[in-house]
Amino acid sequence: MSSRFEWTHPSVLTLMAESGMRDPIEAIGSRARDIALSAMEDGWEGPPYDPFELARRLGIAAVPRDNLEDARLMPTLDGPSRIEFNPSRRPARVRFSVAHELGHSLFSDYAERPRYRSESHSLEHHRPDDWQLEVLCNVAAAELLMPAGAFRLSQADDLRLTHLLDLRAEYGVSTEALLRRVLRLTDRPACMFACARLDDGFRVDYAVPSRAWGRSLSPGLLLSADSVLSHCTAVGFSVDDHERLPGFGDELHVQAVGIPPYPGDRFPRIVGLLEPPDGERRRVEGVHMVRGDATRPRRDGPTLIAHIVNDRARQWSGRGFSGSLGRRYPEARRLYGEWSTASDERRLGAVHVAQLASDLWVVSMVAQAGYGETASGRSRLRLPALVNCLERLADEALARSASVHMPPIGTGQGATPWPTIRDLILESVVDRGVPVTVYVLPNEPMPQEDRAVGQLALV
Repeated sequence: MSSRFEWTHPSVLTLMAESGMRDPIEAIGSRARDIALSAMEDGWEGPPYDPFELARRLGIAAVPRDNLEDARLMPTLDGPSRIEFNPSRRPARVRFSVAHELGHSLFSDYAERPRYRSESHSLEHHRPDDWQLEVLCNVAAAELLMPAGAFRLSQADDLRLTHLLDLRAEYGVSTEALLRRVLRLTDRPACMFACARLDDGFRVDYAVPSRAWGRSLSPGLLLSADSVLSHCTAVGFSVDDHERLPGFGDELHVQAVGIPPYPGDRFPRIVGLLEPPDGERRRVEGVHMVRGDATRPRRDGPTLIAHIVNDRARQWSGRGFSGSLGRRYPEARRLYGEWSTASDERRLGAVHVAQLASDLWVVSMVAQAGYGETASGRSRLRLPALVNCLERLADEALARSASVHMPPIGTGQGATPWPTIRDLILESVVDRGVPVTVYVLPNEPMPQEDRAVGQLALV
């Protein structure tokens, strides 16, 4: 059997209206991503990424309370809001709970009542559709704990749940946060799902497909009570089996595990992975890395050459990639100079497109604040602005049925680790079906794919 639900919670409806997005999961994920990226620009480091430090950066106090079952976000009238949490929980659980409460703070109406993450919160605060709000705060928490660049790309090739669960301690994150990031990196066909157990079956709350999945798993899908998910009867209980789901002809490989329930629920939630039969497990490549020169792309049809420029200079620099690009394509440099001088559009997040031939364009993305070294050593690359530029780049490529070619943008004067850039390109461009090739000069080292994973204190 199958069904779909309507979003009804007032806070969710407000989020949808404010964002202009029909999908609140996408809307809250975007808000959380921008918060995380801005903090990373300002020196927030990981993995693991510390939600206590993020709360401090956002002006939200984190206060331990032994008498709480879990955590809650408390608005105040005469000062900053605070997150109260039970420090006796497992460290990973505490970090997820704090990140979850930060997710509550992303709703504009959060101050209207306390937000509880507790199994015994007062009935006067309870709504039957509060689970919808909890779903979105879990999504936000996952985005904050595992932002772009947090996960090693090589580890996303092994989708055995036992392997992935072992990585939770290494990254200091919850199962849900880790699986969401893995599915956005892997080139294997798979789909992460999160379910709630009902009295008569299981409801799919949301799903995250990999770029190679090619199927649909809609929120609100109902699975029968005798699903293989019924083996996940407690937190930590898992299943590895095959099952036919509604709307899918062939049996799918199902891996799932029980995780803590929604506040007030007695059944654990369930997260897991779906994979198709062995014969359908084709890979879809993400960012294609090659040795070469992006000013001389390997063209096969309509082509966009993309690069980053700063918001201060009215002309491309004579150094670096922009200098090389300007010398090879002086017309593109001239057109950019005219645009940047004659309009007020040269601001962070803006994009300029210069057509050089019937099937060749240069796309200049304004994502760097000024130029030269900063006194603080802070990166000049502005990550939320880069996301806006990459989304515009994808629009331009799709409108022309074009492929995108670029150097390892943002890693030079932008001084941003490649894994962060890589993940943003994957999510904003590649996942929309646009092929992206990144060129590394023969005498330059390949960008580092991994970050060092350090230790994280509880507070």
